[in-house]
Amino acid sequence: MKLKIDNETFRYLSVFGTLTGVGAVDCFSNGGEVVFVVEAGKIGIAVGKKGSNIKKVETLLKKKIRLIEHSQDAVSFIHNIIFPLRPKNVYISTKSDGAQVINIQVDVRMKKTLMREGKNLYNLLNQLVSRHFPNFKVEVRDA
Repeated sequence: MKLKIDNETFRYLSVFGTLTGVGAVDCFSNGGEVVFVVEAGKIGIAVGKKGSNIKKVETLLKKKIRLIEHSQDAVSFIHNIIFPLRPKNVYISTKSDGAQVINIQVDVRMKKTLMREGKNLYNLLNQLVSRHFPNFKVEVRDA
């Protein structure tokens, strides 16, 4: 995966790495927040005791921070992106045209939450999947 970074993103990565002691796998602006994807198993270190590291980063960057733990497994990565929401099921299927789809089955209330926040969360979900798993599409289905 090759991602292009601009000067602002490079600055964000530098500040994040310096203040948390953890390097980010990915970083980008998403609306009024900065999204950092950290290596699997490193999210606790990045957050710090009682969120101290993230508070420092938010103060210095003057932006809200969202942390997501990376995973090589697309299904686990989806769970990490939408946490604390708990879908009924997440699975991968192949359509008749050969396209691979990550299906997220949710109940009606969760679908409303996902779509209400959709301008942020649903778009974030699609953006991260396209960046880290470009061969997959995302579909949200009723359980």
